[in-house]
Order: sequence, then structure tokens, then C-alpha cells
Amino acid sequence: MPFADYWIKSVFPNGLQVLVQPRKYARTTSWGIFVNHGVRDETYESNGISHFMEHVIFNAQYRNQSELSRLVQQGAIVEAFTTKEYTQFSVTTVPSESDAALRGLKNLIRQPLFDSSLIEMERATVEEEIKTFMSTKKALDEWVERALFGNRSLGLFTLGPRENLERFDETKLRARYNTYYTPLRTVIVCQGAVKENDVLDKVFDAFENWDQPSISIPPPKFEDSPQLIGIPTQAQRVSLYMAFRGPSLANIDRMPFSLIADSLGLGIGSRLWNALREERQLVYEIQAAPTTYGAAGYMTIRLSCDRAKVREVIQVLLTEVAQLHQGLNDAELERARTIRTTGLLNQHENSRLMLPSVGKYAINGLTLFIDTEIQNLNLVTKEDTARVASQYLNENTLAVVAYGLNREELLNSVA
Repeated sequence: MPFADYWIKSVFPNGLQVLVQPRKYARTTSWGIFVNHGVRDETYESNGISHFMEHVIFNAQYRNQSELSRLVQQGAIVEAFTTKEYTQFSVTTVPSESDAALRGLKNLIRQPLFDSSLIEMERATVEEEIKTFMSTKKALDEWVERALFGNRSLGLFTLGPRENLERFDETKLRARYNTYYTPLRTVIVCQGAVKENDVLDKVFDAFENWDQPSISIPPPKFEDSPQLIGIPTQAQRVSLYMAFRGPSLANIDRMPFSLIADSLGLGIGSRLWNALREERQLVYEIQAAPTTYGAAGYMTIRLSCDRAKVREVIQVLLTEVAQLHQGLNDAELERARTIRTTGLLNQHENSRLMLPSVGKYAINGLTLFIDTEIQNLNLVTKEDTARVASQYLNENTLAVVAYGLNREELLNSVA
């Protein structure tokens, strides 16, 4: 099957899932371990623990001159990060080091080092990360999710508050690890220059003795309470992030929703580019992009403008959004399909870049097939975009974050 987009999926007796995609012409191998443990599993009191645990697990092994540190010194790309839904540990390397990559990842997951001195070292590191992150505009994307989902689950910040960080000790980390780092909540993905049976045999040998504990975890609780959040500054420019609640990952409406986002604010020629920049010179840059999770989704419109022009910008933007209730025209629909298809194919060509999407789908009980995504995009009609825009792009689903205005100023600008 030289041109088929296919996966080999296996579920071991302990519940561990393995996805393998051999690539005939690949020159590298990518391994990823995805643990179904992220911010959505936290409460306000435990917020930040999934990110802190990822730091401790990964850096403890790396600092102890492990297999992973050797691979990095030889040019491998070794990564670890925490999202709202999962934690990822991954290695991309040459095929001759594939076995070493698997051993290194196995040691991360199965032999975590919760040493008190290493915990304190990572605590200091993450504290600096929190200070740096919260003092930049990068935090605005987190504020958008707070505005959409409230102060729980998806609305919690990935890094968590500094006061929580002080409470995460060895006992709490071990308890969290024993609850969430289990085979039933883990997916292993391998792509590239590999043979499927060889991969399955080696993963089985590495993880066959990993027992699934008898632990029941309640599903995360979600809130749907779009709100307005103002973050006052003395600056003359305002960073304005407007978001609309949208469909989840498993909802087929995410296809027209993504095409609407691209037509609305992706680059030169998009509706908001023309209306706000070309016709009125109100902004310099503007971008609209969709985000999807297993339980929810949304579209964010990001822009920056002069403080005195905020009200006019919002009025123009909401007018353009309302016009989308009539649906995209044929030219917009074709342009958006081409843009999104190109992005999917570019992602598909790079195993390392594709890993997070594959893991995200798998954690949510889905399998990512690029060709299926493209075919579903091709099935979207103008009527679909009109229906989806009317359902999701309205004042009942709107959340706004303004970096540069207080809440009263923001309310006056939106009214």
C-alpha cells in the first residue's frame, strides 16, 4: 500500500494502546508517549501539577545522564510538554537509535525519579517560567480559555498559580503518578522508518509487566460561561482577543467551522484583513484560528489596535461575523479548503510535527487519517458554513479578552 494512509493499532491486555505507521521512504523514526493527564484533570487546588510532574519526570532522567541525554548529544530531538488534555514525551532520531529512543521513553514513564533535590530544582525552574510567561502576551491565549470556560478544567492555566507550586511535594507527585500514569491512560505512537511487527514486539516486551491499577477517575467537569475580561495597562495599544465557542474534535461541524475561521482571518485577502486593514486601516495584523479539544472547541480572533479605535474595531468585526451567517461564497470556500488541505499535507510529510495531532486524536478515542480529513473538508457546502456560523458565531458564545483595558472600558466598547 505505497500511497495509502494507514495505521496499525494494537491494544495490549493491560489496556496500553500502540499506534504504528511505517513510512517507506522515511529517513527518521519518531516515538511519542501520550499520557491522558492534563490541565482538564485538575482542580483549582491542584492546578499546575500535571505540568510540574512533566518537568520532574523528564528533567530528572535527563540530568542523570540517561539514554535520552545521550541521544540529545547525538542530535536527536527530544521533547516533553503538557497540554490541557495530555502530556507528551517524544523522541525523533535516526533509525539506528530507535531502540534507544524506546528504552529512554520507557524509563521516563516506568521509572520516574521523584527525588526531593530534583523536585526543588524544578520548582525553582517552573517558578521562573511562571514569572516569564505571565509577563508576556503569550498568556493571552490562556486568558481566552479562562474567558470561555471559567475557572476550572480547560479554563485553568497550564502553569498554575505560584502558590500551588509550593505545595507539590514528593508525596503528591507520587500519588498523582499512580493515579494517572497507567497503561489504560497511555498511548504509544511510532512513525517513520520502522516495521510494524518489530515495533509491536519491542513495545510489548518493554511494557508487558505494567499493571493497570483498579482506580476510577471521574470525568472532567466543564463550564460554558463566556465572559469579558479586561487586563488594564498604561499602553496606548490594546491587544484584543475575541473568541467564539465552537464544536469539539469528534463533531463533524469542526470542518466548516475551521473553513470559516480561515476565511474570516487567515492572511491577506481574508474578510477581516480587508475590512479592518485594507479598507479602514484600523489594524496592522489580524488572525483567526480554530482550536479543538475532545469536549469543546472555539475560534480566536487576535488583533492589536489603538486604544481609541477599539470600539470601532469591535463593531466592524461583529458586522463581518454576522454576515457569515449567510455562508461563505464559492471563492472563499475553495480558498479555505486549499489552505487547510495544504497545511494537513505539510504536517503529514513530517512525522515529528504530526505526532501531537495523532496523540491528541488517540487520547480522545479517534484515529487521525489525513485523507479522511481532506475528504471531509471537500464535502463542506456553503449551506454548511451558513448553518455552523449561525449556530456558533453569535453573542451567546462570545468571550473577549482585552489586554490594555479595564473591564468597564471593555464593556463600554462592546455595548
